[in-house]
Amino acid sequence: MFIRVQRFIIINMILVACQATPALPDIDYSASRHFPDTGYTVQGEFLHFFEQYGGEESLGQPISSEMLVDGWTMQYFEHGRLERHPENDARYRITVGWLGEVLHRRQPPLPPSHIPSNADKARHYFPQTGHTISGDFWDYFQAHGDTVRFGLPISEPFLLEGQLTQDFQSARFFWTPEADQRVMLEDIGRVHLEMILNTHSGM
Repeated sequence: MFIRVQRFIIINMILVACQATPALPDIDYSASRHFPDTGYTVQGEFLHFFEQYGGEESLGQPISSEMLVDGWTMQYFEHGRLERHPENDARYRITVGWLGEVLHRRQPPLPPSHIPSNADKARHYFPQTGHTISGDFWDYFQAHGDTVRFGLPISEPFLLEGQLTQDFQSARFFWTPEADQRVMLEDIGRVHLEMILNTHSGM
């Protein structure tokens, strides 16, 4: 009787574990795609993430090969940097680098008196960074990968050379109401990579 009960408990534990663990992404590690315009290739896990989160529209084209930096494999794209973190769960091995943070674009959080109430459905507040997203920026954020792609907001919208702009941990948004695409992304990957190359060339 004890053995039957023990076996029943073990089987149920296995079933619960299987139900609680989401299926890992099915990745073709041998897959690759070459981009003639920039001369670089994206492959394996990076290619899977690239295609899953909007491809060229979201990340732009690759502007570097894979490189090893501080023990992590990275690859630069026009609109961001992909990073491989083998220490993470398999579902989160590939992340978008927080280049907005690296470029020191974080602004002070909203003072308590400016934090929107829960009844304010137009502004979406993120207590982790103390900033909000609203309007077309919110719509674009939601439709193109959310925090996985862009991280959290690290500023409120502000004017930059006359254009409404907002910074995120992994991106910078520009509001372009006159265009078909009302939100455009800065080439933040190119900005950071060129800064690194210029720094090293000046040493």
